[in-house]
Amino acid sequence: MLACRVYSEDWDVDSRLQTFGVARADATDDDPVSAEGLFAYIYGTRYLRGLFRPKKWIRHRQENIESVRHPEKNLRIIYQSVDVAASKFQDPRAISGKGSGADRIIDAAQGSLFTEEQLADAKAVKVAPVDSGVWFFCVSVDGDNVRAELSLPSSIDGKNFNGFLERIFVVRDGEWTELSPRGEIEVDAVEFEPIVTRK
Repeated sequence: MLACRVYSEDWDVDSRLQTFGVARADATDDDPVSAEGLFAYIYGTRYLRGLFRPKKWIRHRQENIESVRHPEKNLRIIYQSVDVAASKFQDPRAISGKGSGADRIIDAAQGSLFTEEQLADAKAVKVAPVDSGVWFFCVSVDGDNVRAELSLPSSIDGKNFNGFLERIFVVRDGEWTELSPRGEIEVDAVEFEPIVTRK
């Protein structure tokens, strides 16, 4: 497997995030302190879109997977709840696992740079930063400790991530309470007109 490029130092992280048009401190007052399961996915996706859509990214759905897509570059970002994010000692694992749809879109976007035989011999090979593909905004919550990273998986195997090409640590262990929010994210309001009928 290829060596994963990990960005964990402030200057390195900020420099790498420029490709996406965002910075580490793009948190808001409305970010949840902790969330679980379905609500984490709903709010994670909503705020991911709320962050990127003002930067001209587009709502995107493929294979029933919600994401945002850059209007010109081949870049997509998907929200993902994981067991542990932003750890140098452990790769993130999707809590709900990944299905065949995620496998297909990752394979199509990331493609295969090497044959299986080349991969077996290429354990120490480093790949230059990748400015395209399907990225995952991985978030883990353990009480008040929230961690987040933007990661480019190399593939899916056994219903979960099978290695990463890049991992950018956005919120590291213990930093969540130190982050200062920068205002609210504007999220499109849903127009809803109730229908009243008689019994």
